[in-house]
Amino acid sequence: MTSGCSATQCDNPTVFDIPHLSKTSEGPDAQALQRVFHITSGIATCIASPALSAKYNVEQDNRQLVVSVTNRTTGEQAWFNEQRTRKPQTFKKDAGGDADKPADPTKGGLNCDFCNWQELTAEDTFGRIELPHAVTGSNLFKYAEPCHGLVLFKHHDPLSFSLEQLADFMTVSDVWFQRSAQEHPDARHGFFIWNALARAGASQYHGHGQLMLSRVPVPTQSSLSAAAAQHTSLHGTCYYQDLLAAHRAAGLLRSCAGDGGQGRAWIASSLAPLKDMEVIIIGDSLSCPAFVRALHASLRALIDELGCQSFNVGILNIPLPQPITQQQQPGQVDQAPAECSGAAMSRGQHHTEQTASGTGIMECGMPTGPVMARVVSRGRVAQVASDFGCLEVVGGASIGHTDPYRVIAAVEEQLQGQGLVDVAGPLQWVWSMSMVCKSMQPQAYWPSRGSARPMPSVYMATLLCWPSSSSQVWVVAHML
Repeated sequence: MTSGCSATQCDNPTVFDIPHLSKTSEGPDAQALQRVFHITSGIATCIASPALSAKYNVEQDNRQLVVSVTNRTTGEQAWFNEQRTRKPQTFKKDAGGDADKPADPTKGGLNCDFCNWQELTAEDTFGRIELPHAVTGSNLFKYAEPCHGLVLFKHHDPLSFSLEQLADFMTVSDVWFQRSAQEHPDARHGFFIWNALARAGASQYHGHGQLMLSRVPVPTQSSLSAAAAQHTSLHGTCYYQDLLAAHRAAGLLRSCAGDGGQGRAWIASSLAPLKDMEVIIIGDSLSCPAFVRALHASLRALIDELGCQSFNVGILNIPLPQPITQQQQPGQVDQAPAECSGAAMSRGQHHTEQTASGTGIMECGMPTGPVMARVVSRGRVAQVASDFGCLEVVGGASIGHTDPYRVIAAVEEQLQGQGLVDVAGPLQWVWSMSMVCKSMQPQAYWPSRGSARPMPSVYMATLLCWPSSSSQVWVVAHML
């Protein structure tokens, strides 16, 4: 780790000196630096097993300096960690075999770190969260702080996963965000990342995702929150409601419910895709059964119906526990789910109890909007040309390849195969913002327990009633 110094003190300053430089330098240029850039630094930690420490020559009690630089004006952002230069890359060009199938460099898992996760993945300081089909770990080569975790399928094939396996994958991720946020109450920004295979940015063949908890939001989250607030200010309507309504008007919206009709999630084939075959999924929480079903149907549609072999999933608006208040005892979090506390979550122990998916998660806090997943195809592994050029990297635009109607037809086929589809996708928005603003004591109703609690006066809210249950209401909050 590099110690901070000013430009005049260091003969060869590095990016790791920037946080100190921005705080200690004086003069007009230094003021410009502080106006334009938000710079943070901190130590990200994890525990490496003896085997992992020996394999990659790292300390077992692992501490890594991470620096983030964000342009306050444009939202552009970069993360720096010197240890990332040592990150292993397991993918190699396959000299033989089927060139149109993903090559497994681990010999079917024989040499896979993630198949041997007990020894060859790092562990968060608060331990692991484990269910029958998935388990969490800590990213050994971090680019976020204070928490940068992993979520692993327990089976090896990255493109083969059942609804049950995906439910465990999403549930342990959900609990990880709750637990890490309790450990670091000043970190308020979560981001879920799932890169499938090398073309999508993965460095390991084995199916896995990454879990980020940071003190600064990723630029897309900042832009989304600002855009949603501006949309409401300009139009008096909820952005997420309008987004879904627009896709419904185009015939590109579907919805599905969870077990027993509990919960509801919406699936839109994007009219303005970030990359090819983009699907937008909106629901209650990462582990809500309806949200998991929608995500599973969308991914299976891309893989099984449309020939996708590599994909990205990014999830925004992740709810986190309320920060600890002065009235609370140390270690207590306001209305935290029972699964997030207790001896099972202590250092070095695993969380093995089967949780009730979706229960209690929304009660932990008020997100900036409903949970939103963005799923994109990155194509087939045999494709030589990159799907990112100057238009995407610099221009911030993309070229649509697959017709959105073909994408929604494939999703609908998956949903109909499970008897889940609601083709019309009625929204039934029954609460208006004016009703909330006129109410003397507006209440936030959380679907999992049907209870109400006062909404903070600093928020105004648009309440959205999901059609699956008259008591199931979403709160989209904006700071006044």
